[in-house]
Amino acid sequence: MSAVAGAGFLSAASSSYTAVIFDFEGTLVDFQWRLSPAEEELRGAFSTLGFDGDAFSTGNYAAMWNAAADLWAPRGRLTELREALGPIYDRWDADALTRWVPRPGAADLLAQFGAAGMRAGLVSNIGRKALSGALNRLHFTGLWPPIVSRDDVTWMKPRAEGILRVIKDWQLAPEKVLFVGDSLADVRGARAAGISVAIIRDGECDEAAFANDPPDHMISSLGELSAIVSAEPGTGMRLPVKSV
Repeated sequence: MSAVAGAGFLSAASSSYTAVIFDFEGTLVDFQWRLSPAEEELRGAFSTLGFDGDAFSTGNYAAMWNAAADLWAPRGRLTELREALGPIYDRWDADALTRWVPRPGAADLLAQFGAAGMRAGLVSNIGRKALSGALNRLHFTGLWPPIVSRDDVTWMKPRAEGILRVIKDWQLAPEKVLFVGDSLADVRGARAAGISVAIIRDGECDEAAFANDPPDHMISSLGELSAIVSAEPGTGMRLPVKSV
């Protein structure tokens, strides 16, 4: 049960956050990407395309993509990169999709935010096809557009492109927005976008990985977010506190 369950309603003045951007895998659902075999396949594919260097020999799936995009996007070759590498990323997404299970209370929390008039968005390194399929299957409703997948940006997290796109679209000040994720990429992406970040345990990265990049909030369940965020002070909106 949430530590704040049974507390009634949160005061609208209890927090300055008025919107939340969620990561997807590891945050709203459990982490199921098979990192080792996926990254091994991707290293071979990037090498075949002529990419080399530390980012491709030791970097993860996002670091490899971002390094390649740094080189090819300025040359107008981003579409070529997507056509060559996208099917590999999509296939590992589809594999994870077969096993994704929602974090306890995820759908209820999104519904609570929607009922309170609070914006809840999504920025994920998962591709559009798997992400759309998962959101439909898991009945996650109440998300505000834009929902940003890796197919909608040039660079994946930890680059801030997707997060900044949502903030700009919502026309909110960065200090009003909280990012919720499970990885170092989420912390670094949020920091680069100038917003606060909460990390939920037991996702892509274990807690020790954040020793040098600590988040603003470390939580064990999504239910704890009800004590961190609230509606805009002065609007009269209250966010129901519910055990999730």
